Amino acid sequence: MNAFRGERGGKFREDWNMRQIIWAAALLMATAVAAPVEAQLMAQQPQAEGAGGSVTLPYLIGESGGNQWRVYQSGWLQQQGNAPLYSQGAMLLINGNQVNQGNNEGTLDQKTGELVIDGLNGNGFLLTRRILFNQTDGYVRYIDVIKNVQGQDQTASVTIQSNMNYGVNSAQMVADPKKADHNLAWVAQTGAGQSVVEVFGGRGAKNVPTITWPQGNNYVQATMSLSIPAGKQVALMHFHAIAPTQDAGTQFVNALKLPAIMRSIPHDLRRLIVNFVGGENFVGDIEILRGDLLDVVELRTGDQFKGTLEETSYDLQTFYGEVSVPVERVIGLINVGRFRPQQLIITVDGEVLGGQLKKQTIDLQLSSGQVTQIPLAQIARIGYHRQTDEPAEWNFEGRSLVMTRSGERVGIQLPADPVDVLTRYGRLSLKPEQIAGIILQSEEKGDHEIQLIDGSRFAGLLVEDRLTAKLQAGKNQTVQFPIGQISRIQFAGKVAEETDLTPTLRLANDDVLVGSLTGGLKLDTAFDTITVNAAEVKSLQPLTEGGPDVQVVLWDGASVSGQLEGDTLSCQLQCGVSMSVPVQLCEQYSQPRPYPSAQMLDKIKEAIKDLDNSDWKRRDRAVAVLTSMGPVAAGVLSDLRENQSEEAQRSIDNVLKELERQRLQQKAAGASGPQPIVPAPNIQGQ
Repeated sequence: MNAFRGERGGKFREDWNMRQIIWAAALLMATAVAAPVEAQLMAQQPQAEGAGGSVTLPYLIGESGGNQWRVYQSGWLQQQGNAPLYSQGAMLLINGNQVNQGNNEGTLDQKTGELVIDGLNGNGFLLTRRILFNQTDGYVRYIDVIKNVQGQDQTASVTIQSNMNYGVNSAQMVADPKKADHNLAWVAQTGAGQSVVEVFGGRGAKNVPTITWPQGNNYVQATMSLSIPAGKQVALMHFHAIAPTQDAGTQFVNALKLPAIMRSIPHDLRRLIVNFVGGENFVGDIEILRGDLLDVVELRTGDQFKGTLEETSYDLQTFYGEVSVPVERVIGLINVGRFRPQQLIITVDGEVLGGQLKKQTIDLQLSSGQVTQIPLAQIARIGYHRQTDEPAEWNFEGRSLVMTRSGERVGIQLPADPVDVLTRYGRLSLKPEQIAGIILQSEEKGDHEIQLIDGSRFAGLLVEDRLTAKLQAGKNQTVQFPIGQISRIQFAGKVAEETDLTPTLRLANDDVLVGSLTGGLKLDTAFDTITVNAAEVKSLQPLTEGGPDVQVVLWDGASVSGQLEGDTLSCQLQCGVSMSVPVQLCEQYSQPRPYPSAQMLDKIKEAIKDLDNSDWKRRDRAVAVLTSMGPVAAGVLSDLRENQSEEAQRSIDNVLKELERQRLQQKAAGASGPQPIVPAPNIQGQ
């Protein structure tokens, strides 16, 4: 034991590698001693999937690598064998406390083969852990179902933590290929040579846990905040595996067949999972039916007929007009409602169109060759068989869609006419390509929220009571959507991400405008009226909440306080929209790249002229001058770059890189006012 603790008084310090060897030897001895007991326990446990029945925890099962997995009370995982990597895997904590179990029992699900541990208590939440040991693909899959048993909405901070027996030599995150800021998994090379793989989210998921690994430690955490309504439940899915190398672990994550995995999970459970994509197979609470080799018609009685659907098109009467959907675009149909059933047509692109079918029967050719006509009123669902070239999951990014209050999802072509909106800033006529989306159904606000592609968002009301658009699914059919029936409109534009270089005007009504102040500002100070060029303003904010006095900070760090003349500020949004903003609404204006004064601007332009001079000394001197001006010159250089020669553009690019280095250096130092100039390295000819 002294080898682990070290001698008191610091007589000697055990070498880390030696401690690893001693620890591993001790673990092997303990494993050897426990082996007969383990074998006896394993003999008592039902091992075959589908066997069903109750089991006593800890539960043991062998894995393909020759080791064993052991599940303890509360569902945490341990590996045992020659080189066990997991000491405590998949531990579950709610609001910082580990969940607890009142007994040491679990059950094996007869249908899925999962080990189910239910009745877990976690700070006002009731939990069930479903654990699947996949021997074929070599992973352990958890589905943790968390139910809010309180009479009011609750927020649960959920943490999944795994500890390793061996130190972590190196580790890397595996990010979503389409969302670089969404880390899905953690792969770590351990001191035992093999790697551990922890998967906490799926590709394309809107919400995934935040993965944290304190470098130098042998544990990893994934944390996610879940808002769960009273009496409702959600689920998190995660995977734990072992790979021979770190690269193999990354390949394992990327090769996970998530669509197939999601299809194997019962639909009532799958729809609860929030950190993997799976909900696209549901319309409301109803799952879309799909066939594997043949088309399927499911009756309300539960009976299913299989064969080949003979329909050539689906003609719907909707509340926004008549729609004819070609059969090659249809993958399924759902009949909803008891008294006046409505049909929901699901297309290959994930659209959902609802209405009344004109034809009251569905023609199905059975495998015998007989064609039968099934009354529509007796049908619950229809599903076409899957095509080999069918996408694994739907992607709605960059597509124009109308989402209705009844749950429909209708693809449209981008409208040609402007969208007129009444706002606090006057009536705006917005081009559709400037709009990212419009939220019309909000639980918190009575007005609509307009979202622009530059990240601006503000409240307003659509002027027209109908949206006229052409459908994607039909044959260029023009329809009209009543505004009162729409919950959200998504246009094709993608919202730009806000960075520390984004100019923003934040307003007291929670609106955010992404753009720059323009024109001139007149500021009445205690001694004079000062005219300020808005382009030179670095920041502007009121001195008191709701008060008329403001403080203005200029490009060079100078600040001046006073009262603005006039009632409005002119703001030019980055997407091209001009807005007039009431001064009283202004809460904070920030322009990370203000323009310098006219005198400084002239110096910049003079220096740029020498960037392609035939004399190399004058070129280098021009670079030195521009660099010495500091980050404040970056915005002007970026704007002037396009009209310069290729030689000058290359020099400007190098200067911009240096100015960005200076800016980041100032930011790291917590700079807030004028900064000393950071000399540019390796400048010749000065």
